[in-house]
Amino acid sequence: MVRDVFWIGAITGIALLLGAGYIASVPSQSSAHAAWYVPDAKTFDRPQLERRAEATIGVLSQRADESDDETADAENAQPIDAHDGVYVGVVTIRGEGRIVTFKLRVTNGVGSGTLVQRECGVTPITLKVSSTATITGLALMFSSTCLKTETAVRGRAVGGTLQLLVGNQYLVLSKPSD
Repeated sequence: MVRDVFWIGAITGIALLLGAGYIASVPSQSSAHAAWYVPDAKTFDRPQLERRAEATIGVLSQRADESDDETADAENAQPIDAHDGVYVGVVTIRGEGRIVTFKLRVTNGVGSGTLVQRECGVTPITLKVSSTATITGLALMFSSTCLKTETAVRGRAVGGTLQLLVGNQYLVLSKPSD
């Protein structure tokens, strides 16, 4: 009986010492420090970023070479209002995994609308659809810290869709079915 009490006391003491050692070794954050806590910054692997950039440029230039665009002339020009209507689409931003909803109204070849990102808010997008179905424009996109950044919009109108390249993100906007 005395031996059992001794072993129970020894095991309890060792458990308390291990628990205290663990608590002492883990950095604690008081509520005052929680607002100022910044995790360690990761260093950039510059060669890897350069390889990724070169690969992206290679893909984009290959797509430009494979383009089946016709030359702009009077024979393949469309009426200026050929792509009028409301277009919508949703895209997930690659780096952050955030969802952005696009809604755009095109009238007489001029489009205007909004980008909605739940975490950051709403920003405008404007574009022009030429008579040869080429799209150019500008959008204000949110960065990962919700700062607005001007981003070029390029693309083309095909059928009932607008195929866009917004910055480095591909997006297809389509007319909603009634």
